[in-house]
Amino acid sequence: MKKQACIKGIFRITALMAVVVLCLAACKKQETNVDGGGGDGHHNKVERAIIYTVGHSENQRTVTTEAEWDALLDHLCDQVESGNEVIFYNMSPVSCPAGKKLHATKSPTTISTNSRNEIKAWMKEMEEQGRTVKVSYDSSTGTWTGVAYSTMAYMATDNIIGTWHFNCLTTNPIASDGHLLEGDLFVPEENGGSMYYTFNDNGYLLLTFNAMDGTVTSDSTTWTLTDEGRLYSDLLPNNGYWDVNWITMSTMIISRTGLGMGDEDFYYQLQFNRQRKKMH
Repeated sequence: MKKQACIKGIFRITALMAVVVLCLAACKKQETNVDGGGGDGHHNKVERAIIYTVGHSENQRTVTTEAEWDALLDHLCDQVESGNEVIFYNMSPVSCPAGKKLHATKSPTTISTNSRNEIKAWMKEMEEQGRTVKVSYDSSTGTWTGVAYSTMAYMATDNIIGTWHFNCLTTNPIASDGHLLEGDLFVPEENGGSMYYTFNDNGYLLLTFNAMDGTVTSDSTTWTLTDEGRLYSDLLPNNGYWDVNWITMSTMIISRTGLGMGDEDFYYQLQFNRQRKKMH
């Protein structure tokens, strides 16, 4: 697999990570929908994997057409109009040009309007930029308020403490025009074991790898979170700062761009689920 060399080089090499690097050799290709009619090679049928909260309830829904995406936005607007705060993020890397993620300002973008159509159009625009979107509604004034984030700094500080199950890593090359190309998907459970990151409030990070043969290996270091909501630890892949795109009491999604083993730029996305049961 031609991208294995890139993925093999993104983890810190320690006794634990040496095990992980061996597992990464078994990574598999992501499924993508590409233009099959001789077009420009980009996505005709865009699949969006939307994670969203309505009040305190977290949900996920995959939409594959613009009509389905439009209907989901209408549903979210209905929930907002009913008095719920709604937050959503598109987890599917390939449906948003990486260039927009790279060049989007880190400062939140806001809107205030009395038009449902205007807030809905703004929600679409912010999703296209790869942002996390929060929308609320004041029924007394008929005002819709939206805030779109590149990082969720306002939620990350308190929510990151705890143990997180490393669910999967996606790695996508970035084309010269800023679009993401077909990439690789690494799932620890499909490649030799399970991985857990424990973030302590004293800045200590423990990484645990549970192999299928029952062997447990661990490594530790420190972690930091900037005021802008960027997470850093040298036990995270690619040894760089990661944007916290989504974090709740259940799910964390972080992403960054960086070089692979050659000259290509790559877009990396990590997904975690909070671990609530004792690890085996």
